[in-house]
Amino acid sequence: MRRSSSRKKRGFSLVELLAVVMVLAVLAGVAVPVYLNTRRAAAARACIGNIAAIGAAESAYALRNGAYVATMTSLVGASEGLAETPLCPLTRTNTYTLTVSGTTGDLTISCSNASAHATYVGTAADYSRTLVKPAAESLP
Repeated sequence: MRRSSSRKKRGFSLVELLAVVMVLAVLAGVAVPVYLNTRRAAAARACIGNIAAIGAAESAYALRNGAYVATMTSLVGASEGLAETPLCPLTRTNTYTLTVSGTTGDLTISCSNASAHATYVGTAADYSRTLVKPAAESLP
């Protein structure tokens, strides 16, 4: 006796496959912008950290030498300085500006991408830091 070959093949219909693809497209449409914003916010926070590291290296240099330096190369490799030149994580270029005031000797460290960072974390003022020149101490 022969069995009838009336078995139906099992599988997914075109409508079911389209429904799955649409659900995945909606999930990707939501996840990708969230991921990109998270990366940009992390870059902004890393930039604030870089400015703090440059400030710490400048402070150590100024305590030892009596004045701040306006070039990043003087800080790289120095015993109290930086291991390498910090790069702004947003553009991966050195966009940090060091400005020493001629009258007071104060140092301002700023990132030229401050306005771009401020759209994700903080304000543009958070991406600039001013260090007051250390007072000369008299030795006994």
